[in-house]
Amino acid sequence: MPYALEALRRRIDRRWFNWRCRRVFDTPPVMCDPESKVIIVSQIYSPDMTMYLLAAKSLARYVRPHEFLIVDDGLTRQDRNALEVHLGHVRFVRTRDVPTPATPRGGCWERLLSLSAENCENYVIQLDSDTLTISPPHEVMECIARDRTFTLGTPTGRHLVSANEASAYAEQHIYDHVQSHCERVLHRMQDAPRLKYVRGCAGFTGFARGELPLSGIESFARELAHMIGADRFAQWGSEQVTSNLMAANAPDALVLPVETYPFWKPGLAIDRLALIHFFGTYRFLGGMYLRQSLRVIDQLGSS
Repeated sequence: MPYALEALRRRIDRRWFNWRCRRVFDTPPVMCDPESKVIIVSQIYSPDMTMYLLAAKSLARYVRPHEFLIVDDGLTRQDRNALEVHLGHVRFVRTRDVPTPATPRGGCWERLLSLSAENCENYVIQLDSDTLTISPPHEVMECIARDRTFTLGTPTGRHLVSANEASAYAEQHIYDHVQSHCERVLHRMQDAPRLKYVRGCAGFTGFARGELPLSGIESFARELAHMIGADRFAQWGSEQVTSNLMAANAPDALVLPVETYPFWKPGLAIDRLALIHFFGTYRFLGGMYLRQSLRVIDQLGSS
């Protein structure tokens, strides 16, 4: 399909989804827990408001946070007011106000750095707006209880591997993307003999307290940028590689099973799933995202 037609179809799909799911704005606000040590961090902009409320409220049914931190990538005053009403306890930081002295700017780096800033005293969870929690995420709840790091697995990243193994895999599956370029040089990093890696997804990742230090993020960023070139490293996707490294090298990190926490694709059975990542490629195909979102809205009830 030509790009222009594909872009038009996606805009129509999004508008239809937002209209059908508008009742999420009539559901009760999240009840945050002042005793919780969990902070949920998300980077969003105005077109994602409906999806984000579904992501946040569907997860908060099972994981009660102390507060939400929103990295504002383009919200209106009306959006902020709505989030303040619906999220119980929320703070905002604009992307332009997040300092990035040793990392690229943009490409979700402000999100990772904001997670790090909150991680000294808190368990932090990065939550993408295109996720939907449809049943109790038991593995996640256990990780929080045990102060254990987790990250989403992928079909090609189900387990932690050594830096050498990650580079060997990347050499067999070469493509022109910053993630591939980074993974191919992991075996050359200074701490490669001790490093672990997972081809995970930063879209839903939780870091145990103190396991996402700024020094570690900046060290990985500097070294990778030096090896593959600063301009290439500044491309979208380098933040996810760094998140993967930070998660994989946290003590006793868990890669969430893709059988329970999958990316959506048409034909996927959902009867035993906890959280689905409705990634852009297949997000609206087949209508499953819409059907499950309407089901969640019904479960949340009306205010």
